Amino acid sequence: MTTVSSTAPAHQGWGRRLLRFSLIKIILAVVLAAASAGVTFSIASAIADKDARIMWPEIISAIGVLLTYASYVRYVEKRPVAELSRAGAIPEFALGLLIGAAMVAVEIGILYALGFYELSGTNAWTMKIGQPLAVMLFVGVLEEVIGRGIVFRITEESLGSWPAILISAMLFGLLHLPNEGAGLLSISITVVAGAFFAAAYMLTRRLWLCIGIHAAWNYTLGTIFSIAVSGNESNGLLVGKMTGPGWITGGSYGLEASVLTLLALVLVGGWFLRLAWAKGHFVAARRRRAPR
Repeated sequence: MTTVSSTAPAHQGWGRRLLRFSLIKIILAVVLAAASAGVTFSIASAIADKDARIMWPEIISAIGVLLTYASYVRYVEKRPVAELSRAGAIPEFALGLLIGAAMVAVEIGILYALGFYELSGTNAWTMKIGQPLAVMLFVGVLEEVIGRGIVFRITEESLGSWPAILISAMLFGLLHLPNEGAGLLSISITVVAGAFFAAAYMLTRRLWLCIGIHAAWNYTLGTIFSIAVSGNESNGLLVGKMTGPGWITGGSYGLEASVLTLLALVLVGGWFLRLAWAKGHFVAARRRRAPR
């Protein structure tokens, strides 16, 4: 058995001592990720051709966020970037895309069968239908790197899995308060969505699954079914609209404020948590961990 002293070496600088605090690490990592997104997007938008300006800046910015996060982990936390491991990256990302799209499609199918979703036609299929995918990929990368890779993971290291799920989910919900149509039900369901994404991360201990689900959910909802995404109006391939009470259609906030989404998040997220528990992926609070 190896005994590790909890006392910081005397030669540690003040910066390294500050980084022993979880909140400081979270703030630093979030600032770096957000700054890299803004800088890379501005540069890419300035140099991109006009026709590519809608797609390439988002893709380049997503890559920039991933590289910045990886650099932070390597040089600040001084450890391998396991959560961005290439092992399993493609199948996990692909599975995430499938799960996100399937969840939306099943909910829309139920609403259509009940008469709450009306389909009146389609818009012309063009290559421009792929442009919003770049936007949603960027949103998925940025929100999952910050929400799960930074806030959830660092909080979990200090407080354990359950408090980290609660804290990161609450912050995820609060960040959606300014959105159009936000109310008690919509924000409550968004909080559950934050816990759902944390469960997806815990299942694999990598970010690829959550990024895939997040991007596919937003893209399928807005670009395929023309439904508002967290209060942002969308015009997609299918010309459709919701009619009926807000508690089942989501109102102006979109499907994410529907009880059907709440049910889907609880069922699928609960399954993720069960699998994560079986794999031993839950982390105890630091003070309760056995010494190694």
